[in-house]
Amino acid sequence: MTSKDAMKAACAECGVKAVAEYLGVSPSALYNQMNDESRVDILARFVEFVSACGNDIAVEWACAELNGIFVKNPDVLVERGDADVAGSVPEALREFGDVIGEIGAALEDGRVTPQEAERIRCEWDSLKILLEKFVLSCEMGFLDK
Repeated sequence: MTSKDAMKAACAECGVKAVAEYLGVSPSALYNQMNDESRVDILARFVEFVSACGNDIAVEWACAELNGIFVKNPDVLVERGDADVAGSVPEALREFGDVIGEIGAALEDGRVTPQEAERIRCEWDSLKILLEKFVLSCEMGFLDK
């Protein structure tokens, strides 16, 4: 999906006129952003801005403003025959057990300290990386035989 497609889809339910009015721009200006291929639209510019900064602070801020969080996919390299991929499911299940164990231990006293939250985050991030590697392997057809 291109940024222009995303803008069109985002405006589909409430309408371009309503979005333009909310933003304080003319509907034609918004239509031009979505339809003029020679024009760089606001979503593409946002991505360029984030890339130019070299960090995800603006994305994290935008997600927080929209009552969400930004979870970046881990950088993983998957190659056919990667030994880690074949063992990733059992290892992921063990990691999931570790996450549940950390949560259970943290909640024994009815509260979670910052140190316990940090251990839970560490276990969770490790699990996400394992599962992402497995899913990428599936998507690339490495486990189809």
